[in-house]
Formats: sequence, C-alpha cells, structure tokens
Amino acid sequence: MKKVIGLSFILFAGITLYGCSGIIENSLDSSDRVAYEIATKQETGNGSIELLTPTITTKDNQLEFITEGIDENKVTFIFVANKKVFEQKIKNDETYKLDIMGIKDAHRTDYKPKVQLMQTIDDTESGDIVIFKQVRYTVKKE
Repeated sequence: MKKVIGLSFILFAGITLYGCSGIIENSLDSSDRVAYEIATKQETGNGSIELLTPTITTKDNQLEFITEGIDENKVTFIFVANKKVFEQKIKNDETYKLDIMGIKDAHRTDYKPKVQLMQTIDDTESGDIVIFKQVRYTVKKE
C-alpha cells in the first residue's frame, strides 16, 4: 500500500511539475508575442502611409506607396513582411516603389502581409520610435 501511495505521489508530482513548466514556458512565449504585437499594432506620431497597390498577385515584385504628413527631415525605414526594404529621407505626396522580390513572406496568400513605416529620434533603426504606421495588403494567386 505504501508503494502505491508513494508511486501515486511521484506520478502526481511529475505531472504537476511538467504541466507547470509548460505553463511558464508558454507564458514567456506569449508575453514576448504580446509585447511584439503591441509594438507593431500601435500607431504613433503624425502622418500616414497609403499603398497605391493594396492588392498584388503572387508574381508582382513591387509595392507602391505615398505618404502624407510624415517628417521629411528624418530618415524613414520601411519594412515589408518584417524585412527592411527602404531607408532614406522621403518627400510627402510623392510615390515610391518597394522591391519585394525575394522577401520570404511578402507573397503569402493565407494572411494580409504588412508594410510598416518607422522614423526614430536619432535616425537609426534601433532608436526610439517617433512615427510608426502600418498598412496591410492582399496577395491573390495568379
């Protein structure tokens, strides 16, 4: 009887510890994801970005955009599917083309990929964000 109780206790403790480690592991992963989602969903600063090509096909290799109200004196970083494709000062109300050839997730059809515009205080990619905007586009199979 003592052996059965002892084995039951060991089994119960093992299952509990295994479950707790999974919960801790998942909570760390989800908190990182939540922090990332908050950072990428939050729109900051003035201005806007508009895609002139809101729908592309799986064979298109360019996206066209225009901005309004963005600080023209700061370096603008543009990311497509989380890959930097643009880094320069821009002028509002002028069109720009983004080359998306070779970007792994830029042509996914199972969700709407994002184009993200970012400007920072010190014009470096890792600086504090002053302006952050994002727009999604749709990819259709051709």
